[in-house]
Amino acid sequence: MTLTPSKFFLFSSLLMSALVMPLAQAAEDIKGINLLHTANWKAATDDFGSSFVASNPLVQNDEIAVEFTLYKKQEGKRWPFVELVCATDTALTGVSTLEITYRSESDVSVKFNQSDFGSSGDGSYAHYQTVIPASDQWVTVKLDTSDFKQPSWAPESTQKIALNLGNVKDIYLSPKLNFETGETSTFRIKSLRVL
Repeated sequence: MTLTPSKFFLFSSLLMSALVMPLAQAAEDIKGINLLHTANWKAATDDFGSSFVASNPLVQNDEIAVEFTLYKKQEGKRWPFVELVCATDTALTGVSTLEITYRSESDVSVKFNQSDFGSSGDGSYAHYQTVIPASDQWVTVKLDTSDFKQPSWAPESTQKIALNLGNVKDIYLSPKLNFETGETSTFRIKSLRVL
């Protein structure tokens, strides 16, 4: 078959549509679904003292409950961290809102794990994030993606990289604990949806 310029253009357009379409529609498959039951969840901490206590498997009675203990920052060591990871295995392209139902003894940073900033990116870990407040009652909040900003300590080179949900598949929920003294806090979640 010989492709004339117009046939080649049409063929190229169709091929590109076929390749790009699944990426653009990827998040459509998980929109509105409670990710508690479909995503891969794990609790994670640094490897030099921070810890967590949780059920195995994490989801029990339609919720996750994790008690995190953040180890205090040690001279010459990396920053300690604790987090609950929601791995969707789907690019969040087209997502405009996160809806989360939770209880927490401390404020919680909600972060988009954008590959541009992690170990496979620039290594800054300056992920776009926002904070939800501590609550001793179950509460549901909606977070607009425009609420997510890089942290104030983000390097200047990192600040030039825009939020790109096509490079985000994981959502991190990280209790904001005192790294100077170390601290323990419980975080519970019933629902996380992307809309």
